Amino acid sequence: MKTYLIKEIFGPTLQGEATHSGTAVMFVRFSGCNKWTGHEKDRDKAICFFCDTDFANGQKMTAEEIKEELISKSNGVSDVVISGGEPTLQLDKGLLETLQNAGFVLHLETNGSKDISDIFDLFYHVTVSPKQSREQTKIKEAHDLKLLYPTQIPGTEPEAWEGFDCFQKWIQPVDSDHRTSNLDQAIDFVLKNPDWRLSLQTHKILGVK
Repeated sequence: MKTYLIKEIFGPTLQGEATHSGTAVMFVRFSGCNKWTGHEKDRDKAICFFCDTDFANGQKMTAEEIKEELISKSNGVSDVVISGGEPTLQLDKGLLETLQNAGFVLHLETNGSKDISDIFDLFYHVTVSPKQSREQTKIKEAHDLKLLYPTQIPGTEPEAWEGFDCFQKWIQPVDSDHRTSNLDQAIDFVLKNPDWRLSLQTHKILGVK
């Protein structure tokens, strides 16, 4: 029976970022990523050296086990955010349809490095936060495009993504030792480019996971 490596399943909590900020959700966080190992010893060599998410290790779970844990914890919350790490390295129709059939509404957070055209329509909402250039990004559409700012990875500058097929474009300040300066720069960018919106990690501001 197929298993998936899952870092954690948690909630109910609040979605902290972009369009659905403030929405009650469950999270399924997948282990593993194709941008770095998640281990501190490798951070200096990582593409996403600024990553603030713990996605290393995890436990193997079947689709049914993931579904049952969501049901047991959800307290009636139906929106489920699938994130990582990079969840598209493991996702398939079998898991997504199992969760859909249980009544869950699926959201995806991805770096866009893998083509998901075969499963895109199974999601209510897809957020792509590219960690590679537009030319290297396999996803060609999303509901939200979210770029970290100031730019950390060549090819993820806002101007490189003009015309990308999405409903809303977001600028999110990088959470680092320079967060105050990063926030100031992000605000300044949005004020000068009003077709972009400011995304804040409100779950951190509110102190919720």
